[in-house]
Amino acid sequence: MSEGRPRATPELTRIAGGEMAARVASFDWAKSPLGPRDDWSPCLRLVVDMILATNFPMAVRWGPQLALIYNDAYALSLHERHPEALGMPFEVHSPDFQETLRQIHDDIMSGASGGFAFEKLPLRLSRNAGESEVAFFTVSYSPIPDIAAPTGVGGVLITAVEISKAVRTEKTLKTTQDRYEMALEAAGGVGAWEWDLKADRIYADPRYAALHGLSADEAEGGLPLDRFTPAVHPADAERVREQAVLALRSGGDFTEEYRLVQADSSVRWVYVRGKAYLGADGKAQRAAGVMVDITERKATEAALAAARAGLDLAAQAAGMGRWDYDPDARTRYWDPQVRAIFGIPADTPASAEVFEALMHPDDLAMVQAAVAVATDPDGPGTINLEYRIYRGTDGDLRWVEVSGRAFFERGRCVRFVGVVSDVTERRQALEQQLRQDETLRLAVDAADVGAWDFDLLRDELSWSPGCYALFGVPQGQPVSLEMFYPLVHPDDRPRVREAMRLALDPDLRADYAIEFRAINPTDGVERWIAVQGKTFFGDDGRPERFVGAVVNVTERKRAELHLRLLVNELNHRVKNSLATIQAIANQSFTDGRALDDARAAFSSRIVTLSEAHDLLTRENWEGADLHDVTMRLASLHGGAGRFTLNGPAVRLSPKTALSLSMALHELATNAVKYGALSAPEGRVEIVWTQVAQPGAPRLELIWTERGGPPVTPPESRGFGSRLIERGLAAELSGSADIDFRPDGVVCRIEALLEA
Repeated sequence: MSEGRPRATPELTRIAGGEMAARVASFDWAKSPLGPRDDWSPCLRLVVDMILATNFPMAVRWGPQLALIYNDAYALSLHERHPEALGMPFEVHSPDFQETLRQIHDDIMSGASGGFAFEKLPLRLSRNAGESEVAFFTVSYSPIPDIAAPTGVGGVLITAVEISKAVRTEKTLKTTQDRYEMALEAAGGVGAWEWDLKADRIYADPRYAALHGLSADEAEGGLPLDRFTPAVHPADAERVREQAVLALRSGGDFTEEYRLVQADSSVRWVYVRGKAYLGADGKAQRAAGVMVDITERKATEAALAAARAGLDLAAQAAGMGRWDYDPDARTRYWDPQVRAIFGIPADTPASAEVFEALMHPDDLAMVQAAVAVATDPDGPGTINLEYRIYRGTDGDLRWVEVSGRAFFERGRCVRFVGVVSDVTERRQALEQQLRQDETLRLAVDAADVGAWDFDLLRDELSWSPGCYALFGVPQGQPVSLEMFYPLVHPDDRPRVREAMRLALDPDLRADYAIEFRAINPTDGVERWIAVQGKTFFGDDGRPERFVGAVVNVTERKRAELHLRLLVNELNHRVKNSLATIQAIANQSFTDGRALDDARAAFSSRIVTLSEAHDLLTRENWEGADLHDVTMRLASLHGGAGRFTLNGPAVRLSPKTALSLSMALHELATNAVKYGALSAPEGRVEIVWTQVAQPGAPRLELIWTERGGPPVTPPESRGFGSRLIERGLAAELSGSADIDFRPDGVVCRIEALLEA
């Protein structure tokens, strides 16, 4: 047999009729193991006619190959194998099927067995496109006598009804029953009962019986109602009877809580929930339900009521007001403290309109939304909120805090209660603290400050974000002294360790104040850090806590260093400038020179020196650009139209800038008096290049005059020539050469550029 998707149920077979009778009659039996139908034995013909004439599921397997012939009722168990199974030899079935039934058929065909009958016989079948499945059958296998057969048995008569659905239903029912028993067992105090009203018998489990002081065996076998009612507390008996009568009249669910008096005179509270079932005549026939022992819950409720009374007293002592809202009755209760907080007169009815009228407009929507969420059965069931009101008595703006809880039954809010307190002073203090904290944070950020706290008892060091940033350590990385010291410049570590030792010494208790260099572990950048710290000692004199702040003073240190260098440079330059002025004076005021000429030459040279100083001052005496030096020279001696300047950007040190400025001034002064700049069409070209070489680079500058009067070499060198050829060469560690060509002076200057 094989089964798969269900087929439509055929009409019941009638004698000498039906689908399978027609199929058997038209089947080509000559191609089957049974041979042509005319050659069948009378016994086989009789059996086939018999099974085709019955409505009971029957089949026959005939001959050594056990070829199958079946009727319409049996076809249902074959599913998708019908009608191909007609005439099918036994060996065509699946190996699992053959293994299960082969021995049974062999025993019957050999005459060794008179037949077999099975209840819930499991057979593994191939269903649903070849998927294997275990099905259950009620099956009988009987021998069919045939004198023509060697063993006297010609085949096996099969009756089979599939009962897989019934077996599964029975299994499901057993599982459900087991789960029900487990649920009752897990619930502890739950007892089940069923009442047959016509027989006046209540059937109950041991838990229900025990609560009524009855035997478990008697209750399970059924007892009349009057055996259970004596246990009901006298004060509850009439109420319970009335509720039971009402439920039995109308049918449906009923619930009730009442007390049962136990054999030892103690009292147990129970909760009963059941259902009454009406018959066709509209009268109750039976009722069933469960009983739960709720004694502990009742005790808890009593304790809760006492605690609530104590809570009210505590709330009053704490300045809290209590409120209560009943959604069903739409009633609100505000105690005197609530009315005082909100400024609501005692004679004003409590209502949502009165409450919302006092709300700050900006907070009203927030409060309404919070109430809606708290009273939503799918919500948290609680509210805790701070909001603003305008007090009714004086219009003063106040902050209030409300805390409450919603209670639900059957998916709806039945009560919403809570307390409220005036937290205006706390909010004001908090806002002031927040402003102070924000001010402090801004000050700390602006000052590039970090804080640290060292718990000496626990050996735990913590840094603020500013500390992490100052020392270049990733935020959140654990810190310790072992990690900190490598961040300090090696030359400063001894001082830092010693300062900390003195600060932690109980006898000295020195303030921790030190400046040191820190090296960023990521980029190697060096920073100057100023630290102020203090140690707190315990009663036993031991240091317990070491706290302080660190400040980035790198810019200040750089400014101090720059100022020190600037002062040193200024002292040096003042000395050099005085020496230069002295040399200029000596050369300008000679015996062979008129006083007016000497004064003019001296003034001109002093102005040039001053211009060079001005240029360097604008650059903080860190140097000057050669373009600026030559442009300034051109503006003082005829303008940019008389000069052609060509060369790359070259940065000059203060020393080189001063010397080169003086030299170019002497060349320009000489050109104005005697050279190219003394004629309207005369021009001066200054060209320079920077040549790379090992060590410091070299500057090459050429001064060329054109368009002036013919030039005659002087018989003797003046101060300007000596300044250029001797002084400049010595000052710039280079060379200077002046060539007095007839068509114009050419001066070549070479100098080493300081780094």
